[in-house]
Amino acid sequence: MDQRNQFFIAHVFFLTALVFLLCAAVVVITRQRREWKPMLLALLPLSLIFLTAYLGKHWADAHQVVNIFYDGLMIYNTYYFWKVGQQLTFWFYILAVVSTALDFAMHFVIRPM
Repeated sequence: MDQRNQFFIAHVFFLTALVFLLCAAVVVITRQRREWKPMLLALLPLSLIFLTAYLGKHWADAHQVVNIFYDGLMIYNTYYFWKVGQQLTFWFYILAVVSTALDFAMHFVIRPM
């Protein structure tokens, strides 16, 4: 497998998680713009996913620490939006969590290649 295919495989799940996070943020921004907690919960994972992507290239230890916070926040967001009855946002976060888990697993699949 050449370098380009490995790069694509490694990042396809990252990109799908990013798309689902963007969709969830758009839903929250359009529906709950005036409430601070949903806005913070929708925008914070977006900043953390970019921060973890940057740190993964430059500082692996910090990448792992920030990634733990990102993962925890994603699980909390899934629970929070389920509890408040925002079904569409809940499903976007479920799909983002699954994409993030697949991205994590894919790093172990392509590493031996």
